[in-house]
Amino acid sequence: MPFHISRYALTIGAASALLAGCGGSQPPIGAPGAISQSQAIATHPAHSGSWMLPETKSKDLIYAPGGCGGTCVLSYPDGKLVGTLDAVYGPPCSDSEGNVYLPQDAQVLEFPHAGTSPIATYTIPGSYGALACAADPMTGNLAVIFGDDGPSVAVFSNPTETPAVYSIGIYGRYCGYDNSGNLFVSGYYTHPAISELPYGASQMSVLPIKGNISGAPGQIQWDGSFMTYENGGNHNNHIARLRITDSSAQVVGRTALKGAINIAAQSWIVRNRVIVPYSTQGQEANKINIWAYPKSGKPVTKFGHFGGFTYFSGVTLSVAPSDSHIRK
Repeated sequence: MPFHISRYALTIGAASALLAGCGGSQPPIGAPGAISQSQAIATHPAHSGSWMLPETKSKDLIYAPGGCGGTCVLSYPDGKLVGTLDAVYGPPCSDSEGNVYLPQDAQVLEFPHAGTSPIATYTIPGSYGALACAADPMTGNLAVIFGDDGPSVAVFSNPTETPAVYSIGIYGRYCGYDNSGNLFVSGYYTHPAISELPYGASQMSVLPIKGNISGAPGQIQWDGSFMTYENGGNHNNHIARLRITDSSAQVVGRTALKGAINIAAQSWIVRNRVIVPYSTQGQEANKINIWAYPKSGKPVTKFGHFGGFTYFSGVTLSVAPSDSHIRK
């Protein structure tokens, strides 16, 4: 299904064995002398387990679970492969401090910027699987969608306390906060829909979408001015910009992701760019490109194909602690 959560648990052992040599001091894709990501993976000396090049501490990093035998870590914006994590995770998220949150089964692991070992574990209530996450820029809370088709969202104030749990009211897929601490969930309610947990509220409410929304629901994210709602599939992928009121979500603009895109996994907006994992055919994203945002058009940067056994669940950007200019 387009804009779906990729089957990131499949072929882990086979992928790890095949792609254990992930690594990178290759020139960026598209630069003179550059080679494809799949060639870079195949030709780099083998690493054992998770690894990061020393310079990653000062670089902005793209985390892309589902490739490189686990999770690819790429420098932004050039797409150089600078590290990997040896496990495959669900759609990731990150906070303003550069910490990265990676869903895996009934928990979410928190990694520091450029780190190879988790610094915290958020455990989902019961035995449900974590589907997607979002970090609140106001409070530092972590929201996690969990359960079959995401019927609930858990909001953690820290990893050691029991989270508050809210019924979403729709079949939730992805979640995101705006700059005021309001939480939004994209999903289905007989059609693409949005559920909102206003800051300080005790329950979520479903907001009708006014305007042209079609296709499967995807990433929902604050772009600095509007909430965005990624949707589409079958070569009709786009990002809708929404004006949220107390009673509805109004479509005020759309960014078409042009090019040979069949389906797209969870994307990540970075100021005037959007990073998108996608496929040109089939239902599993195995490529990553960058598009201008909100301007529609063809990709401005191409990272290329990441080889077989690649099933990207999504991407997030971890901003280096010293790189404050890139923060929204």
